Amino acid sequence: MRRHFADVPDPRDRRGVRHSLGSILALAAAAVVAGAQSFTAIGEWAADAPQPVLATLGARFDHRRDRFVAPDEATVRRVVGRVDGDILDDAISSWLAERDTDNTDPGETAPVAVAVDGKSLRGTFTRAGGAGVHLLCAITHDTAMVLGQRQVPVGSSEITWFQPLLDQIELTGRVVTADALHTTADHARYLHHRGADYVFTVKQNQHRLYGLLDTLPWHQIPTHIADGRGHGRSERRTVQLAPLGPFNDYPTIDFPHATHAFLIERYTTHHTSRKRSAHAALGITSLTGPWAHPAHIGHYVRGHWHIENKLHWVRDVTYNEGTSRARTGTAPRVMASLRNLATSALRQAGHTNIAQALRHTARDATRALTLLGIPT
Repeated sequence: MRRHFADVPDPRDRRGVRHSLGSILALAAAAVVAGAQSFTAIGEWAADAPQPVLATLGARFDHRRDRFVAPDEATVRRVVGRVDGDILDDAISSWLAERDTDNTDPGETAPVAVAVDGKSLRGTFTRAGGAGVHLLCAITHDTAMVLGQRQVPVGSSEITWFQPLLDQIELTGRVVTADALHTTADHARYLHHRGADYVFTVKQNQHRLYGLLDTLPWHQIPTHIADGRGHGRSERRTVQLAPLGPFNDYPTIDFPHATHAFLIERYTTHHTSRKRSAHAALGITSLTGPWAHPAHIGHYVRGHWHIENKLHWVRDVTYNEGTSRARTGTAPRVMASLRNLATSALRQAGHTNIAQALRHTARDATRALTLLGIPT
């Protein structure tokens, strides 16, 4: 990880620099992997770090005091607030990709799915109102590894940054899932050009496309049923998949590279209250062959929300990101990037409970280094 951090340009004037940018980023990353939630916590972790750990992280050696010296909290805060967030995210994603050990045969397993979704950092909204920092992120469904992140500028839209985010990610042979905001013809053409398939949901605000999908003869289409129990409720999910094309009598749906439309209905019963609810979702996909099957479509649509459960929820609840008051420069975005790095590294190491993993890592300073691939 230190080698990748070394590729991030230092925004400071070289005069008077005591701590290298690479060492500051490595120290901050190690502290966040150990559970640090703020710049104050990073400074405290650095102050308590043993000399061998500081040496390994590239801390400055003070010859007068004959010891390695860590940067204080003010230095970390000031430097992190000036780092180029895009370059840092690319460095983190590159390191995570190098450590991806998935060697499964794509011809025998379902294509890897990538979820794209945005999140606003609540702590960056000012008391007077106005927009805060909004980040668009892409992660894998099954491993919840962060593949990339981009900040959506104020006045812009996630739609504009969908392609710049995915430009940095290998998409060939993968499936991209996104909410209805990204169900656009341009995005569908882009993904096809990149060699990827899509599974998009469609909502009623997309009047024409939604209306065409809604008029399909769903009562004539076979239904795949899956039952499940957990979290105090029972759930039945039905998935119907309708092939599209001139070979049937269905209404013509002119959406780039679409092969099937789908209808997913979810019926939930809560065990305690016995309250029942129902939800239906229409969508469209470009998948073909054996993967264009109701069971796979249902799995992809359900798996899309892993970006909420395995990333956004963890950052909000485990790292208390929603209460963070880091607002200066790129500091909020960089802290989010370091949290992405921490959760991805922990999941790559086999941890499923991130809160428990952070407590484990915090008990030994060298464990954070091991997770970041830094020899100790």
